[in-house]
Amino acid sequence: MTSIFRILFSFLLVQGVLFAVSLHEAAAEPARPLNFANDIVPILTKADCNTGGCHAKAITGQRGFRLSLLGFEPEEDYEHIVKEGRGRRVFPQAPEQSLLLLKASNTVPHGGGKKLDPESEGYQTLVRWLSEGMRYGDETDPQLVGIDVNPNRKTMAINTTQALKVTAKYSDGSTRDVTKMALYEANDRSMAEATGEGVVTTLDLPGNVAVMVRYSGLVSVFNISIPLGAPVEELPPVKNFIDELVFANLKEIGVPPSPVCDDETFLRRISLDVGGRLPTIEETEAFLANQDPKKRDQAIEALLGSPDYADYFANKWTALLKNRREDKADITANFAFHAWMRDSLLANVAYDDLVRKILGATGT
Repeated sequence: MTSIFRILFSFLLVQGVLFAVSLHEAAAEPARPLNFANDIVPILTKADCNTGGCHAKAITGQRGFRLSLLGFEPEEDYEHIVKEGRGRRVFPQAPEQSLLLLKASNTVPHGGGKKLDPESEGYQTLVRWLSEGMRYGDETDPQLVGIDVNPNRKTMAINTTQALKVTAKYSDGSTRDVTKMALYEANDRSMAEATGEGVVTTLDLPGNVAVMVRYSGLVSVFNISIPLGAPVEELPPVKNFIDELVFANLKEIGVPPSPVCDDETFLRRISLDVGGRLPTIEETEAFLANQDPKKRDQAIEALLGSPDYADYFANKWTALLKNRREDKADITANFAFHAWMRDSLLANVAYDDLVRKILGATGT
């Protein structure tokens, strides 16, 4: 029996030594080198340093310090932070005394106020980056290739919360939890709100809402269904695949559809929605007198083929595409783009073809 205990003791002793050695090796393993684009730019973005209202302001930046909008030009940002002004913004020998951190922490008065707490993860990462020599990174460093949001879809009751987890995926197959560094924005703030830590809270309205998640130039979405819970039994006849999707969604969130409106209301709605105008007296009288059961479909098709539709939606699309300029001296190009968009809509050019032509266009 004694020999058995000795063997067992020896075995446990050896295992303990091996475990201690493995712990020592793990502790001694150097931390991965920081990469400016992967590790530093997301901190600046999270702190709103590179937005249009701060140091990414067009042409001049803010008080002589300029960053690219949302960090889309990391090489340029590196030059401005590390090399511009003879490197006055960085002090690797004493990182906490770098102007970059003194301003961000508001230790030195900063027009944007306090952006980083000295105890925060972002601040400490900047300290480490500065102390390690402000490395930009190598071509062999892993590149960010995608982000995942978990969960990416959920049905939530009114006034409930859900914590999101955001994972960054890199070209070498590695992943990293970037939940604290991601940015969150609900597309309808009357239905849901999101904190900077990725906690989403639904509010008092039922329906569908999406929370956009951004990290280092990549975007993902958390989709939420907030059910009302009412029974959905009677639905209007299905006329196309869009109706199928809409009715399936109404059933999912428990929101009964509005009743079918009368002819007067229908004509007014489609005239405003499609043509951007009220129906004329003549159009109204003719529509009400029409006994054709397909007259509603015919009215929609007539509006879609009219100059009113082309005018109205050309204005919508050129506004969305920011077809404007502050300098009014030469706006010929703006008028030309608007005219091209109107003519394309009037000719019933498919939307995928429109997008293809816009993305492939050259000139100003």
